[in-house]
Amino acid sequence: MVSEPISELKVIETPELTLVQEPPQGVFQPAYQLSTEYELPPGYGETRIVLQVRDPYWLHAYWEIARETLVELESKLGPSSVLAAQKILRVHDITNLEFDGTNSWYSFDIPVTEHANNWYINVERANRSYCVDLGLKSQDGSFVLITRSNVVKTPRDGVSEVIDEEWMTIEGIERAVQPAGRGPSSPEFVREVSEKREFLMGSEAITSISSPGRAMLAAPRGFWLKADVEIIVHGATDPTARVTIQGVPVKLRPDGSFSVRFTLPDGTQVIPIEARSADGAEVRTITTTISRKTD
Repeated sequence: MVSEPISELKVIETPELTLVQEPPQGVFQPAYQLSTEYELPPGYGETRIVLQVRDPYWLHAYWEIARETLVELESKLGPSSVLAAQKILRVHDITNLEFDGTNSWYSFDIPVTEHANNWYINVERANRSYCVDLGLKSQDGSFVLITRSNVVKTPRDGVSEVIDEEWMTIEGIERAVQPAGRGPSSPEFVREVSEKREFLMGSEAITSISSPGRAMLAAPRGFWLKADVEIIVHGATDPTARVTIQGVPVKLRPDGSFSVRFTLPDGTQVIPIEARSADGAEVRTITTTISRKTD
């Protein structure tokens, strides 16, 4: 059977689309939108260094040296001395100290490259307080302080009491940090959000945000990868009981539930969980064994 030929093709014209500049009444509009008018500048004209905690053994620092500070250094030391000096990060362990710049438990120097503006710092001890001095080290070994960071404390490498897991979204940061009377598209607000965004988004994302610049390690090395593993132990018992995990007391919620987080290193971890009644007459123990092997 042969089909009849199509005698005529009809062209259906598509009506023109009209762009509506204002949404119709009743359509939801967000309360505000972040303006794309402001670009993040390469710097803010301030001399400062900011220290952040990445995990029990790694810190991240980023800094800026204002042009006025460089002029002042050249005036005091001489342009040739500034040019010949090595830029240094001096890391101080100041756990439980009123730090005066000289009384840290110990310190070590990290030479950084001339154009670097951030660095990853490996520290040997967890659960300690640190600050970092940014300065110049001359050829005779003298150190000239440029600026000092804030103080941070690294978490314990082991059981860490966590009652509630709370995660802040980028949108939540924008709402939380916006002060009253300041618009969300102002340069100051964009700067604050970008800095907090850097901290939450992790090491890979830090390099894509222009404020801290490109991430670098504390020692030159090639392509690299670092991975950490954490586990969360949660449970419940009588609200009046005393609970320990690996011998560390754990705080209970009013309903008797609990939740703690562990950093899981390589090897076998034995995690005894013990609940003891308020009068000490009864004891219940659950022991969990977990192994991790990194290839």
